[in-house]
Amino acid sequence: MRAHIGPIVVAILGIGVVLLVAFPPTVDFSRAQIGLHTPLPLAKEEQRLVPGRPSAIRGEQVYQKQCALCHGPEGRGDGPAASKLVTPGRNLLTDFLGLFGIKVKAEQLPSRPANFHNLDAQRLNSPFLNYETVTLGRPHTAMPAFGPRVPYGANKGTTLSDQERWDVVFFEWEFQTSPERLSRAKEIYEGRIIEGNTCASCHGIAGDGRGPRGGEMAGKLWTWAAGRGPGIFTDINHLGQRKPSDLFQVIKNGSPSGLMPSYGGKLSEDEMWMLVEYVYTFLYDPKGQVK
Repeated sequence: MRAHIGPIVVAILGIGVVLLVAFPPTVDFSRAQIGLHTPLPLAKEEQRLVPGRPSAIRGEQVYQKQCALCHGPEGRGDGPAASKLVTPGRNLLTDFLGLFGIKVKAEQLPSRPANFHNLDAQRLNSPFLNYETVTLGRPHTAMPAFGPRVPYGANKGTTLSDQERWDVVFFEWEFQTSPERLSRAKEIYEGRIIEGNTCASCHGIAGDGRGPRGGEMAGKLWTWAAGRGPGIFTDINHLGQRKPSDLFQVIKNGSPSGLMPSYGGKLSEDEMWMLVEYVYTFLYDPKGQVK
């Protein structure tokens, strides 16, 4: 009996395929809400990551009150409490044993605060990553969480508002640059002509993509037409999640699309880094006006 099951099943499937080809199912479009020539609705605008424009001026007030004790008044990681900081002294094992009434304290190792003048470290972190650290802390280190919730293994600091955390992030961000570097970068951005254009020719004086060639770029990139995405420096949702090292590579090597030319060999590496530092100022209010 089993020997005949295979051929029978194959025959039935074959007949089914023939019937489907000969009499394909139909779809009723009579109730369709969108016709062939009806434009699709636009996607909803992204929710802003930041409640309001961050201010390094306000951030300095928060920093001196909440952060300088450990990180130091100049952000070099040498505050009065820095040498005495240790880890919380707990981990999964000690907490598990605590469930059975066994009290064991893990070793409290030294925990050093970040030095915001360490360019190698700063250039590998985006503003959003720094915001995440301020909000959630660093589990199993002395860095506390300043947000409303505390992840496992982190200490709890004073609860700061969302805006205060963004403000202090950009105050700390400025330790990697200086007013002199930002002013020099502004001169390059607006006035250095390379192959007939300045940075502002496309990206705009305000970093919003509305330079003399902005319309041309918007015709080639839908993101520019929407006023957001790569090259629109006022888009904090995009630029706030980009590392300085990422921007440096684009300036040096150009974009994959070729619309952003390579400036390697046309600008010095330090000039390119200054431009990177300047680009972020379109997201927040610096401590001093960039001249």
